[in-house]
Amino acid sequence: MENSYIDLHTHTTKSDGVCTPEQLCAKAEQAQIGVLAITDHNYTEDIDGLQARHPAIRLIQGAEISCLYTTSQKAEVEIHVVALGFDRCSPRIQEVLFHNKPDRAPYINAILDRLRLCGIDLGSYEDLRRLYPDKRHIGRMVIAGILKERHYVETVDQAFDVYIGQYGQRKAFVPNPLRYVSMEEAVGAILAAGGAAVLAHLYYYRLDETENERLLKQFKELAGSRGAMEVLYRQYDDNQRQTLKQLADRYDLMYSAASDYHGQSEQDSLLNHFPQDSCTRLLECLGL
Repeated sequence: MENSYIDLHTHTTKSDGVCTPEQLCAKAEQAQIGVLAITDHNYTEDIDGLQARHPAIRLIQGAEISCLYTTSQKAEVEIHVVALGFDRCSPRIQEVLFHNKPDRAPYINAILDRLRLCGIDLGSYEDLRRLYPDKRHIGRMVIAGILKERHYVETVDQAFDVYIGQYGQRKAFVPNPLRYVSMEEAVGAILAAGGAAVLAHLYYYRLDETENERLLKQFKELAGSRGAMEVLYRQYDDNQRQTLKQLADRYDLMYSAASDYHGQSEQDSLLNHFPQDSCTRLLECLGL
């Protein structure tokens, strides 16, 4: 059967996923995904070799770029923009990715110290680096996975809700001191590299309705005809997806489909059956 599905937001061991790029492609083939973007955090993979080994999948160059949006109340909120179909050798893209990868050890050690105060000792940043030598990005998702593996929590979501997330009980939450690029810089670099910019998982940022509208308006002004947003997102229900579709239509943003796959739980699946024709405009924009 022809691989007829699409997934434009996935992660591997190059950031905080559990599968290598090779393993992810194999799983995507089993899930009958015909168009796939590997979008590791602030990192872009050379996909030519993968493409040659997996001809049943059309691989799209991707990255998930962290950036800062300034709200109407002058608060800075970290948002994520998925870059698709860009030239990975573009100097502006490389500058953004380099800027977004400072030394993470002090930040992660601060979280681990807070967890230790809760009676949970996961070691140090250096211990986690030795535990996961293939990961380029040791972050909160890795910590959440360890908390689940060692039975401090039942799910990755619970790890965020109880301990390390910005919302919820915040028992071991530490504000991120890293200064990511602005949304303007991120989107500008994506467009300069010939790519499309996709606003990821709108509800993740927990902005109110008015602020969501303001964010979308600014994003559209920056991205223009190469702007999109995730309408089909694995964790969102039908009502949320319908609302996202209406917002995308209102701001003339193309639709994208995303599992945001990390592979850390049974619910974290590639079997979402997002049809390729749900993203027709975006695929045409990318020349597919």
